[in-house]
Amino acid sequence: MLRSRCATPAAPDAGGPGSRRRGGAVKALGRLAVGRPRTVVAVVLALMVLAGVCGMSVTERLSGGGFRPPDAESFRAAQILEDHYVTGTPNVIVLADLPAGAGTIDGPEAASSGARLTTELAAVPGVRSAVSYWTAGSPEFLRDRDHTAALIAVHVPGDENAVERVTERLITTYRDRDYGPLRLRLGGAAVGYHDATVQLAHDVRLTEEVSLPVVLVLLVLIFGSLVAAGLPLVLGLVSIVGTLGILRVLTEFTQVSSYALNLTTVLGLGLGVDYSLFVVSRFREERRAGRTLSEAVTITVATAGRTVLFSASTIVIAMSAMLLFPMPFLRSLAMACLSVTVLAAAATVTVLPALLMLFGHRIDALDLRRAVRRLRGRPEPAPRPLEAGLWYRAARRVTARPIVFGGAALLLVLILGAPFAGVRLGLTDDRAFPESVQTRQVGDVLRADFTAAATSQMDVVVDGPIDGPRLSALAASIGALPHARVVRVMPGTQGADIVVMPDIHDPYSPEAHTLLTRIRQLPSPQPLLVSGATAENSDIDDGLTQRLPLVIGLIMVAMLVLLFAFTGSVVIPLKAVVLNTLSLSATCGAMVYVFQDGHLRWLVGDFTATGVLTAPVTVLVFCLAFGMSMDYEVFLLSRITEEYRIRGNTADAVAYGLERTGRIVTAAAALMAMVCVGLAFSHISFTKLMGVGLTLAVLMDATVIRGVLVPALMRLLGEANWWAPGFLRRAHRVIALREEAEPAEVAEPVPSA
Repeated sequence: MLRSRCATPAAPDAGGPGSRRRGGAVKALGRLAVGRPRTVVAVVLALMVLAGVCGMSVTERLSGGGFRPPDAESFRAAQILEDHYVTGTPNVIVLADLPAGAGTIDGPEAASSGARLTTELAAVPGVRSAVSYWTAGSPEFLRDRDHTAALIAVHVPGDENAVERVTERLITTYRDRDYGPLRLRLGGAAVGYHDATVQLAHDVRLTEEVSLPVVLVLLVLIFGSLVAAGLPLVLGLVSIVGTLGILRVLTEFTQVSSYALNLTTVLGLGLGVDYSLFVVSRFREERRAGRTLSEAVTITVATAGRTVLFSASTIVIAMSAMLLFPMPFLRSLAMACLSVTVLAAAATVTVLPALLMLFGHRIDALDLRRAVRRLRGRPEPAPRPLEAGLWYRAARRVTARPIVFGGAALLLVLILGAPFAGVRLGLTDDRAFPESVQTRQVGDVLRADFTAAATSQMDVVVDGPIDGPRLSALAASIGALPHARVVRVMPGTQGADIVVMPDIHDPYSPEAHTLLTRIRQLPSPQPLLVSGATAENSDIDDGLTQRLPLVIGLIMVAMLVLLFAFTGSVVIPLKAVVLNTLSLSATCGAMVYVFQDGHLRWLVGDFTATGVLTAPVTVLVFCLAFGMSMDYEVFLLSRITEEYRIRGNTADAVAYGLERTGRIVTAAAALMAMVCVGLAFSHISFTKLMGVGLTLAVLMDATVIRGVLVPALMRLLGEANWWAPGFLRRAHRVIALREEAEPAEVAEPVPSA
């Protein structure tokens, strides 16, 4: 009875008319590449030149921030402060200290220089206010315990591009400068964003220097010839340059994070390698089968090219769901990923076939492996049957004892994922930088030597008219809270600003969040809006946690629908989602163990563990890794499904499908991991987190999941893998998406052994 409800080995045209119409568009691209390859290359080259010229200035318009939701309470509080008050939460901190033995900051020369510097900073165009130890009545929270250093708290209003311009001017003018007896160092949020942008530009170059040489060597080893190895680089270049042009256009309409630059480089090169590897491998298969050059290109586009488009859609879905998050940081990274994925897929079915038409007859030219064999006097390797392949034998071994191998792999995944149960998400501060960066140095001094940190300041905005007695009573209530210190009360025409300087150095600590919660819960005749780093962090957490279930749900449902359209099965999509979730849990568990808890830091380069994972980056890694995992799932399932239609036996289909794709998927994963690991060399801890997370996700998915758990589970499920209820089978005949050639080009079914 179960067999009657499973999808039977279908003829190539069983997808129905809808499937043929969709396939026609892909085949038309193949025919275009065959008929006019030089025209295709020329048009794409012209577009790349245009995109390159447009994208040359993109780095100057990227933002180092974008973490704050625009509709958050902290954002509205900051906007009210800028519109109605002369002050605001300081985002530039000037640390002025004296050399050893030069007296104290209360000395006449130091006090005079400090007061004059404060006045000078307040007069800088774009600066709203500057308050210092010398101009605010010498409060103790603006000096260190030894009276040898003091702070000037500067507020620069405006959007992040305006703040960046003013901050860059302040850095150029005052950083590392002697002002009278005072030595000046700059820190704070705005300076940190600027330093992050500079550091990320450096990290992009470092990633290229570290990853590209290794990737080039791997490409030659995997593809064999220099001609074939150059094709992924062309695809990567098209994707990266085109995305830079798109990002430059997007900066005219929305905020784009500087981290998009790193992600574009990594993903563009990685997908270029992945997609070209699958297409070139299929092209070589067709050529070995005796196809002419034009036939091989046409069939390759209609089969592997269609699978590439389908697999790219899994990443597109995951990144499109990220657009639901309110943070500009995540939205801009999602747009960068969408752009580079779409361009990589489009180039795979246009540029790559055209290049194969032009150079496909020399696809194996300049084969360095052959040259090495000749030098060593070794003969050419003889063709081996599929049954002698490593992945075929591995699949047979796993499927012979699926409970043993599958159970061991599952236990490993669960052990790796166990630390994820203790995950704590939040924002990081200047400790994301190495100790050599001045922003970090200023933060370390504030945490070690000051009784309170100006970076922890909270502005409590009373959003509405309030009389004097009630305002005084409210300020007294705030001041009575643990860790709270009210330093200034400023009445306004439509409310008031109560400035609170907590005796807490870490604005993201549990103590700071407890204080924020208690302030927000105080009874008040008017709404209380709180700005500052603690409030921003809380709003970001709320924005993520409120949207995350919806984002994950949409990704899961969309993946289930797409995989059903690809396989005609209900069971296989459910299996894929479950296994991908397990894989990502293991990856996230490793991230918690290393980056949150601080274990094994030496493996990825030293950094400061703050006890939390950076929330936006963790969400990005989850969504992107999920899409990339499904990417490999599609390539594997395409061949397993094809083998099942031919052979009619699940165990055979798994073994032959894994043999045909195992080497390719492993090579693609190794290359993608090599590209992603370049991010791990970043000097910013959350960029390092992104690189390590993506690398672990790719390797875990391509080895433990695809090599062991997938064949073991498919063997246990047997023919139930292909089950679908009758009404869905009928629907599948209309919406089927398959990698298949024309009927005349498909081999006859092979009886199961």
